[in-house]
Amino acid sequence: MKDANEMVDQMQIKLKSLKNKQSKMQLNLMALKDSIKRARQQANNIRVSLGSAGSCKRSYKPIISPSSTNSISLNFKTNSTNKDMALFLLKSATLDEFMALDITSGKVRFLFNNGGGQTNTVTIEHDLVIKNEAESTKEAEKWYSVVANRIGSTGSLAVKKLSDTTDGKVISKSGLAQYSKLDVNQNSHLYMAGVPSNIQMPVGVANGGFVGCLGDVQLDNKPIGLHNFLTSDGYCNGCDNVPSATVLGSEFQFGGSGYAELPQVPKFDVKDYNVDLEFRTFWEDALLFASLDANTGQYVSVELNNGRVVMKVYYGSGHQLELGTKKQYNTNQWVVVKARLQKGPEAILTVNGQTNNNNASPDTPELDLKNGNLYFGGIPNRVVLPGVNITRKPFLGCMRFLAINGNGQKLLRNIHLDIQGGCVQNKTRVIGMLGDGYTQYPADPSQLEDVSFSFKTRENDALLVYARGKNNQYYMLSMESGKLVARFKRGPGKRRRRRYRRAADTMVTSTKTFNDGYVHGVAVIKTRRKLEVFVDDQSIGFGRFSKTGGGSKIETEIIYIGGVPPSVSIPEVTVPKLRGCLQDFVFNKHILNLENPMSYERADIGRCSVPNLVPAFTTTVAPPLTTQSMRTVRKSTMTVSQSTSTVSQSTSQPVEVTTTTGMVMDETTMSTTKQTPEMTSPSTTLKSTTTMATTTMVAMTTTTMVAMTTTTMVAMTTTIPTTVTTTQAPPSCFRGDQPFEKEPGAAANFGDYKSSTAEIPLASEDEVKFNWDLSVDFRTYFDTALILYISNKDQSAFVALQLADGQVHLRFRDAGSPGPYTLTSKSKQLPNDGDWHMIAVQKQDDKISLTVDSDKQSTSISKEIDLKGPIYLGGLSSSYVLKDSGVVSQIFKGCLRNFTLNKRLIPVTQSQVISGVSDCYKKVDKGVYFSGDETYALYTTNVVIGSSYKIEFDFRTVQQQGVILTISNRNGDLGMALELFGGKMRFAVANWDGIYEVQSDDDEFALCDNKWHSVKAEYVKDTIILTVDGKSMTASSLDGSQELLTNDAIYVGGYPEWSAPQSATVDVYYPAFFKGCIRNMKLKGIDVDWYKFSSIRELKLSSCPVY
Repeated sequence: MKDANEMVDQMQIKLKSLKNKQSKMQLNLMALKDSIKRARQQANNIRVSLGSAGSCKRSYKPIISPSSTNSISLNFKTNSTNKDMALFLLKSATLDEFMALDITSGKVRFLFNNGGGQTNTVTIEHDLVIKNEAESTKEAEKWYSVVANRIGSTGSLAVKKLSDTTDGKVISKSGLAQYSKLDVNQNSHLYMAGVPSNIQMPVGVANGGFVGCLGDVQLDNKPIGLHNFLTSDGYCNGCDNVPSATVLGSEFQFGGSGYAELPQVPKFDVKDYNVDLEFRTFWEDALLFASLDANTGQYVSVELNNGRVVMKVYYGSGHQLELGTKKQYNTNQWVVVKARLQKGPEAILTVNGQTNNNNASPDTPELDLKNGNLYFGGIPNRVVLPGVNITRKPFLGCMRFLAINGNGQKLLRNIHLDIQGGCVQNKTRVIGMLGDGYTQYPADPSQLEDVSFSFKTRENDALLVYARGKNNQYYMLSMESGKLVARFKRGPGKRRRRRYRRAADTMVTSTKTFNDGYVHGVAVIKTRRKLEVFVDDQSIGFGRFSKTGGGSKIETEIIYIGGVPPSVSIPEVTVPKLRGCLQDFVFNKHILNLENPMSYERADIGRCSVPNLVPAFTTTVAPPLTTQSMRTVRKSTMTVSQSTSTVSQSTSQPVEVTTTTGMVMDETTMSTTKQTPEMTSPSTTLKSTTTMATTTMVAMTTTTMVAMTTTTMVAMTTTIPTTVTTTQAPPSCFRGDQPFEKEPGAAANFGDYKSSTAEIPLASEDEVKFNWDLSVDFRTYFDTALILYISNKDQSAFVALQLADGQVHLRFRDAGSPGPYTLTSKSKQLPNDGDWHMIAVQKQDDKISLTVDSDKQSTSISKEIDLKGPIYLGGLSSSYVLKDSGVVSQIFKGCLRNFTLNKRLIPVTQSQVISGVSDCYKKVDKGVYFSGDETYALYTTNVVIGSSYKIEFDFRTVQQQGVILTISNRNGDLGMALELFGGKMRFAVANWDGIYEVQSDDDEFALCDNKWHSVKAEYVKDTIILTVDGKSMTASSLDGSQELLTNDAIYVGGYPEWSAPQSATVDVYYPAFFKGCIRNMKLKGIDVDWYKFSSIRELKLSSCPVY
């Protein structure tokens, strides 16, 4: 035993050394990735021009997807102005949709067609006459700059001499507003300088070969490397380098995903270190500047924190200074910042003339940054900063006049990514709404003619746009129960006097839902009194103003986007503020300048970074991986094979444990060695090669368990005498590939969505006025819910069937009595026991009765009750506002079947309106069901694990793999994960000192038996404890890290591909989604309410179907 302990100690020492090597390898790989990004940027920015004498035709692969907005920019010169020539053509491979630039009659034209036939092609001709290059003597004066933009159906074209320092004249024109999306993708055709004869040209586009030189071509702000063509036809050559457009050398545009890295200034002196810069942005949080030494952890930084300018200084040994402004400066106006380090040590921050200062204690270590680097606008991922409290959020906006100790900093001559010279205004096209904010803009022009924009959200109910004017005029577009709803309220007209009311004059509601997290284009077209609404270029319906009761115009003064301030009320309905993204607003063929809001709050103007929205407007996708590499890729793209163990069946013989590991590189960087897992029962031979941070368990003669975690290359063979007791293992997982059996008959499940209801119309207006009866069967595990509700317009009379206080209640009121009254069942059976129960209500003359199973209760009621319908089954629509506080507002969560009204069986699926209703399964259990088909739940965001955390739950599954819970930080280098892997429960923590983990010692098929298992996972400082079905395992950090500083979302059941890398999971980027049921989950001792999760993707919340 002593020898074994010494061996384990030696192995732990080696392991610590190997972890250090892994960290270095990780840094090298991150540096390689960063270099690849910069190399791609530099390759596309190579100033190669395309020369043509009229016969050159080159094709390129467009990096593009269908969108409601596009941009093209290029520079050119020509010595032939008397012929029509093609410059640029992007054409759909299957449709007649396209974008093109050409020269006709000596003028540049921009043509595009978003659909609607050839007659909907928009042609914009610029009035600047192009001159032959021979007429100019200076090279820069021969070149022209062309910028074409399309937002929805509106296009704009700017043409100017490249030497012109002004913005140039912009000409705009619009097509039919209902066609807003251009259906092009990477399979579309992109041609420069000419188009081959076998390609059908769009009608009206010049097809002559270009004569001259093209350069600096960009599509959707991404450079197109003219050297990187697909095909070339005719004679093509290169020209002299394209001159650069004149930009202010001291101004820089940051794209929101990059940085600039520069060396430290010579003769660094902490007693006299001065940082000067000016910036403008809408973003609340971002890095402006940092001077840091990654080796020592010392730094000085200037950041934006909630809009405030903050200066931080860390001297080491716990000594730090922080000072900041009280005012917010993310107003997109130029802000002057001066940060000073002086003798003292003293830090001084001056922002727009307002100065703050702070002094460190006399025993503060000296700040030494002479070996550090300077960073502007961000820090590359390859720079690892353990414990450094600097934001890594990159900057979006402009900076200028950057200087250190009076020396100007030339960002573009050093390492940089996603930065351009100059500062271009009015580029902002998107707003990210966080669910608790709004933006306000002037309505100019004010009279509604057409409106178009794009949005994406996963919310059931949210405000998109609300524009209002005098006399209660307004129009509003919102999400209600996942559907798009448009309301319109007109003005009073010139000759008519009308009583102003707040109700809409007409309303349009979609039949489909659009809260799927994908981008959808919306357009509203007003033609006289008719208002038609389009989504994704398809009409969803129209409304019409009547000829009486008002005019036909809607004139507005203010436009609210994504929400309204607390002082503003919305007519008719109450809809929450948007959590999602909006972009590309066009009002009456005028593009809305999002950079000039009248006011805003909690709105990310300029980016869409709201969690749980896919895909993003601008998405960075991980490199494509094969099926095998998707199961093996690690954070550092390095994987380690698990131990190959051969276990003798003899119960008293020595066991030889052979551990070998090998490194497998992701095929996107190097050739891949692929090994196929091979599993048999542990009672015979376990031979497994997979790729993960490995824990090898060795059973000692004293029943002590020794855990060894392997995180990098190591090879060793160890023979340890021990005794192995074998038990009969289950032969396989429970077979769960067959579909669940559905409940027969007229049954439907409610409550899997936050809004769930069915509206059933009455057969006649008086069907439930005098004598009537209804019945329905229900099954639920919840004790509070509204089962059925019917009333009249003003709710002066109503009948409600509801669950509350462990019983079924019939609550009602008729217009002629004071009411309301409640009739309560006295059934001895609990209504929320998961079994089927029958409810029947009968009204006969002046009596009404409630029957629940065998219990019947009766009371008096008026002979006539004014109920109009519809009947709401399972819950109310999100826009319905209850007046009686005694009526339960919670939706029903469970199954309803066999609904009858006056002995007439009415299938729920034939309801007039149905929302959030799904299949009802015959066998269910209490819990939440994950189908494994990319299903997950986002619990909450910005979670810091800290020094302790506890997770408790029960689960049942039929699979060996699946993420149960994971959290990381936004950089993807810290995290905690609980998951099934290889049939065992795995609990792991990734901290600054590496990954340490513990696994359950269950048989590989023991946990996938479709039975309930209990789990408790605890993280306490440097120790993790995993308890599965009463058996506990423990592991500790070798370096003794005492806290886990995560700062991102908690995901349950899996995580989306766009999330930060989940560093503690086996597959960092591509999760194995959990398939099965979870119940009784507690986080830090608090019961989890699944209906309060920030976001849910396709879970069954009301119950768990079982086999």
